[in-house]
Amino acid sequence: MLHASSATRPDFCPRQWVLMDQLGLADPPESIATAMAVTFAMGLAAETLLVEEWTGDRAIGNWICRHCHEQRSWSRKPGGYCKTESIAPGAQPRKHWWKYQQIVIEALGMVGSPDVLFDVGSPEMVLTELKTLNPTEFDKIVVPLPEHRLRTNLYLKMLDASTNPYRSKVNLTEARVLYISRSYGRMNAEWNEILPFREFVIKRTDADLKEALQKAKALELSRKNMGTPSGICDTALDLPAKKCPVCIQCFSGKHPGVVKWPELSV
Repeated sequence: MLHASSATRPDFCPRQWVLMDQLGLADPPESIATAMAVTFAMGLAAETLLVEEWTGDRAIGNWICRHCHEQRSWSRKPGGYCKTESIAPGAQPRKHWWKYQQIVIEALGMVGSPDVLFDVGSPEMVLTELKTLNPTEFDKIVVPLPEHRLRTNLYLKMLDASTNPYRSKVNLTEARVLYISRSYGRMNAEWNEILPFREFVIKRTDADLKEALQKAKALELSRKNMGTPSGICDTALDLPAKKCPVCIQCFSGKHPGVVKWPELSV
C-alpha cells in the first residue's frame, strides 16, 4: 500500500508503481552504507528514548510489553506488572517494559504512521513528527524542512479523512515537528537554556497537498482497472526516468497514460 512518506517524495510516480504491478516486478534491492545505517539507528534510539522515557506519560498511542506482550491501545504509557502463572517464592513480579507503537492511519488511498501523539495540556492531542539532525543542520535550521512540513500536513489530512474513532480527540488544524540534535544542543531563547530540541508548529494547509493527493488518487483508480496513469517525466532523459526501473516500458508506447493525475479533483 502507498505510504504517506512515499507519496510526498517529489520523485513519486504513480505510473511507475502501476507498471511494476502489471509487469510483476519487485523494487530493486537497496544497500545502505555503514555510516548511514548507524546514523539511522542512532536517530531511532533518540526518538525511542524521547517517547518512552523523557516525556513521561505525555506520549499517547499504542503500547506493547517487551516481556509479556500485553498490549494497550490509545493510552498514556501504562504502568503495572507482567502477569505470570507462577512466581518463585520470594521473587518479585517483573515490571512491564513498554514499547511504543505508532498509530496507523488509512485514508485517501494511503497508509501513514505519525511518530507520536502528545498530551500538551490542551483539550486535544497534538500530532508530532520527530527528526534527528546533525549539529551543523540543527544550529542553522530556522524553519522545518519542506518534506517534514508536507508529510506532517498529510498526516493531519489523512486522520481527518479517516474513520479512526479517536480523530475527534486530536488537533486537526496544526501539528508539530520536533528536531533532536545529535550533540549538546544550542541556547534556546524561550527557555534561556541550552537544549538539544527545536520545535516548530505546522499549520495545516491542504492546498500544499494537491499533487500528492492527485498522484495517490491516480494510483488508486488505476488499481481499480481505470487505466494506466500518466507519469512525472516528459522524456526518458529526465532525471527520475534515468533512475526508473521501468523507464524502457514506460516510453515504449505500449502503455498510454489514461488517468491524467494533474487533472484529477481532490
